[in-house]
Amino acid sequence: MWPKTLLGFSLGLLLSISLVLNLNLLLPFSESAKLMLGLILAFPIWAGIIVWGYGFPSAKAACKPLFAIFIPSLLLNTALLLMR
Repeated sequence: MWPKTLLGFSLGLLLSISLVLNLNLLLPFSESAKLMLGLILAFPIWAGIIVWGYGFPSAKAACKPLFAIFIPSLLLNTALLLMR
């Protein structure tokens, strides 16, 4: 139980930050709207990832789909930040 909790906590935080950053870099809103959107979306995404991690039988089984989402999101973050 603890490994899944720590995995969901740490990787879920990184993944929610990464997904919200992708949205902020892609959407053509003002800074204040982007900030509000990020504040509203980041916590539910993070909580959902933590809960989703508990649905797997082990932390190792939860790592595969979480990293399958995190790696492309991280690459998209890098590409969008370099094109800025």
